[in-house]
Amino acid sequence: IYMAFHFKKRQINKENQDFSEPSIVIANHASWLDILVMIMQSPKVVLVVKKWVYKSLIFGRVVRYIDYIYVNDGTEKNLEKARRLVKEGYSIVIFPEGSRSENGDLKRFHKGAFYMAQELNLDISPVIIHGASDISPKDDFLIGKGQLTIKFLPRIKFDDLSWGDNYKSRTKLISKFYKTEFYKTKNELENAKYFTPIIFNNYIYKGPLLEWYFKLKWKFEAQNFDFYNQLIGDRVKIMDVGCGYGYFTYFIHYKNKERQVLGLDYDSEKIDIAKNAYNITENVTFESTDITTFNMPERDAIFYNDVLHYLSEKEQLEVLTKSINSLSKNGVLVIRDGITDLENRHKTTLKTEKYSTNILGFNKKTREFSFFSIEFIKNFAFQHNLDFELKEQSKKTSNVLFILTKK
Repeated sequence: IYMAFHFKKRQINKENQDFSEPSIVIANHASWLDILVMIMQSPKVVLVVKKWVYKSLIFGRVVRYIDYIYVNDGTEKNLEKARRLVKEGYSIVIFPEGSRSENGDLKRFHKGAFYMAQELNLDISPVIIHGASDISPKDDFLIGKGQLTIKFLPRIKFDDLSWGDNYKSRTKLISKFYKTEFYKTKNELENAKYFTPIIFNNYIYKGPLLEWYFKLKWKFEAQNFDFYNQLIGDRVKIMDVGCGYGYFTYFIHYKNKERQVLGLDYDSEKIDIAKNAYNITENVTFESTDITTFNMPERDAIFYNDVLHYLSEKEQLEVLTKSINSLSKNGVLVIRDGITDLENRHKTTLKTEKYSTNILGFNKKTREFSFFSIEFIKNFAFQHNLDFELKEQSKKTSNVLFILTKK
């Protein structure tokens, strides 16, 4: 793993890593890489393994040779072996979920690790493994690009009764603590930069031009996408109007897979590509449509990124009104577009738009451009009793961000 150059490695709170005194080390389990991650932490660790590892063509012979603890040998035999190994200075690594997670999320913790810790009077050392399930998902032995992070949580002393006075109560309390720390870590680490290789994989083998365009677009948009995700917060039903190939649509879904994200675009060719991604789920849908005639479903957040200037002023007002009517209470309408107020910078915006439509042909155009002023959106917000906020998005172009919130 340390020699692998195509994914990054990172360790957090390494000062909590202590193998000088044996403990029960618990870690989440979503990839076969987890096994390598844990045994590489120290030569003084052994694993409790299930049948698929014990009989594995890859790991099995090594596992049997170094005498790892085999679950199927039974509780009494395992405790006897564990007691001997602990006396020899070994820590015991257990994946308390029992089996690998299908999607990287945590499964329920079983009691075995906590029972063994109780019987052997051992501390518990929690370790969070993040990224392994994206680099090499369950049932996949290929190793892709990404970032692998190992986070060491503080050691839990065996005689600390604040965690419970028996293995059953400790299972419950430590599981709850671990789950909180796991999802906190996951949220902190999974930003647009983290998801770059994951989303890029949806567009490989679809032509070098599309791959080049993704890399270029993502470079400029990644920071914006992270901010948009903050705006969404805990809102679940999202609509991305003018989604194009679906980069942002996929990002906000991967960031929170409970979100139901609908991507819309006038260009049916782009929608066909967005739909045919290897890592699409039932909570992500795409539709090719004309937004001026589209019957909008109820949404908690709606995004218009560089879309409205393709419509006439009348169509803009009609579409925005439909959007507000379909927004739930406290829903947010986010509009990014070039504004005519910034005259010099707006010339650059016009050039880039003409370049993308007339020369490169990445965007289809059926009407003349109809850019608007700040006052246009501000008046709309006032007429519909919306909270209004304006943020600049570029120092070179006239792009700004309007954030309208339904009261």
